[in-house]
Amino acid sequence: MKKIGNFINKNSTKIVLISVFLLILLLNILTPLLADDYSYALKINGKRIKNVLDIFNFQLNHYLKWGGRTLVHSIAQIFLMMPKAIFNISNSLIYILFLYTIYLIIKGNNKKYTFMLILINFVIFFSLPVYGENTIWLIGSCNYLWATTFILLFIYIYTNNNYKKNNKWKNLLIFLFGIVVGWSNENTSFGLISILTTYLVIDKIKNTKISKFKIYGFIGVIIGFAIMILAPGNYVRASKFNENTNIIIKIVRNIINYTISAIDYMWIPIIATIVLIIYYIYNRKKINFNFYPYIIGSFFSIYSMVLSPEFPERSWMGPIIFLIIADGILIYNLLNEKFIKYVVINFTIILSIFYMREYLVLVKDINVVRKTWNYRIETINRGKKQNKKEFEFYYLDTKNTKAPHYGLADLSDNPKGWPNLAIEYYYKIDSIKIKK
Repeated sequence: MKKIGNFINKNSTKIVLISVFLLILLLNILTPLLADDYSYALKINGKRIKNVLDIFNFQLNHYLKWGGRTLVHSIAQIFLMMPKAIFNISNSLIYILFLYTIYLIIKGNNKKYTFMLILINFVIFFSLPVYGENTIWLIGSCNYLWATTFILLFIYIYTNNNYKKNNKWKNLLIFLFGIVVGWSNENTSFGLISILTTYLVIDKIKNTKISKFKIYGFIGVIIGFAIMILAPGNYVRASKFNENTNIIIKIVRNIINYTISAIDYMWIPIIATIVLIIYYIYNRKKINFNFYPYIIGSFFSIYSMVLSPEFPERSWMGPIIFLIIADGILIYNLLNEKFIKYVVINFTIILSIFYMREYLVLVKDINVVRKTWNYRIETINRGKKQNKKEFEFYYLDTKNTKAPHYGLADLSDNPKGWPNLAIEYYYKIDSIKIKK
């Protein structure tokens, strides 16, 4: 028993990460292709994407006519050319990297507390308004989980490597990586810019010499962000939202709406922030300077959307994750106090009970999606052998906000509408629609 205890204690982080990997992998395995997955699996002419040239042509057209998230959409399309199993494993690994990077940023130079890694996973699960869309659905995951992971990894490297000697290769690599993360997700990338800016201001206040490594990284992020935001497709898409509202009124209205939404979507980390700050002030404790960049990053990643024609639920992932990191930094610095440590451990244990219940419900709901689409695909394949090209199916819906298909379009009663038309091209049939 002593040997087992020592083994678990020594390998606790690995055990937790492997366990989470298996839990997430199951969710990915059960999830079929949904909604936008079918659209991005096709070329402009409706045929399947088969190679990198097809992706390049698609993304060029997409950049000019729809939006600037070229890199993350390219990653998604690469996976859509492959068996779904490759994405399932890759996406589960990215989730582990995402989780562990958050833990490392929060931990800083403090002692290892593996239960914090567990707690972070639980808090993310319960805090994201559309967990499945952000982390399991193929297109959604590439747009949000993958983009956020790259951004957090960049932050970790950026803040933990202060190269005093000028190294051209490292400067070049951080510059290129900066372009990638800046060119990933609009409001989360803007949050990244505000985080890096805050770190640079802190360095100035502390009279710390700013290395060329950080300067090149920051410039790379700005360039990547500009490439994404200045995409002609953004303006083409925005023009489809016919709104004659005065811009000042629009900004004020959106600020009010987004503040209300922030309270709705972020009440857990917001309450945690207020309680922790009160505790620090009451006990006259010094707040770790690393707290400030993430609270600022969360703020700007929300209100950078005031001019956007829409602010979908899945776009709240960046602001929420930044605030979770800010809270995590405050909590981690209190774990040297036994009372706080025991409170956090007990809270994690209680939360694990709710997590397992919600996880099992989520597995059940996703399995319904899997069975439904397996039945649809089998029916289509069987019908095609009998020269049948028109199909009708019952509508699939869910009220589980954690499910990957929550809020996504299933099928409509219009065979030429979206996403019906993309599904028809994908399976090479004439018509698919909802059975009334």
